[in-house]
Amino acid sequence: MIPVWDAPFVDALPEAVASAGRQVPRPRIVVVDNASRDPLPELSRVEIVRSQTRLSRGGARNLGLSRVATEFVLFLDADDVMLDGAVALLESELARVPDAVVCAGAILDRVTGRRHRVPHRVAYPLSRARGWFAVANAAWSLYPSQGAAVMRTAAVRDAGGYGDADEGEDWVLRASLAFRGRVALVDTPAFRYAQRGEAPRGARLREAAGRVRDRIRADPGIPRWAKAMLPAIALAQMWMIGVIHPLAAAVGARRESRVSTGAAS
Repeated sequence: MIPVWDAPFVDALPEAVASAGRQVPRPRIVVVDNASRDPLPELSRVEIVRSQTRLSRGGARNLGLSRVATEFVLFLDADDVMLDGAVALLESELARVPDAVVCAGAILDRVTGRRHRVPHRVAYPLSRARGWFAVANAAWSLYPSQGAAVMRTAAVRDAGGYGDADEGEDWVLRASLAFRGRVALVDTPAFRYAQRGEAPRGARLREAAGRVRDRIRADPGIPRWAKAMLPAIALAQMWMIGVIHPLAAAVGARRESRVSTGAAS
């Protein structure tokens, strides 16, 4: 399922669709035209769902979800590209772990080719402890839900889908899913990710964290013990946003600077 609106996403869409079409012999690809001001290109073997008004990013994905009739669903952004064989790998892992609701792989940066920070390295061992992983993921998003993740469609619907927002909407879904079943992680790259502008920080991250807490509070599928932990989860979120995230960003920027300097010399 691929939402799209306006250039440059419309221009990149054919490559994203082609990469999804190579995954399985008879793919069912749903493209959501999110009231795009630029016309979509001609696409073969694709179902187009059109929204007359511009929806949030999460709302556009949920509109596409309403048209999905398969057991598994994968959401892809229009400027991303899936790596060949990714869906087969992720689906086979889901079949191997019956209580898993999602299987996610690694991500490569589309420009540099380097491995993306998500899934975080700590997520791999922590995912074996389902309850602790769910709580930790509510405190900070630890695994992907676009491009590199195949999810059980019924679980996504039961969780309430994505949050109705343009930022943090995927964290909301990931939090709900992690409380519903196991999150299986594989260390194999599944898609190439295009970085879109500046990563959210500060107030925008706090708003996203608040939406995660709202979903946990309202979701009847999340256990009571997890809801009782909301004050502790809120504190952990603020610690990650105010301390750990800025520190990690500074370390990453310093590392990038050293790499750039070395390449220039």
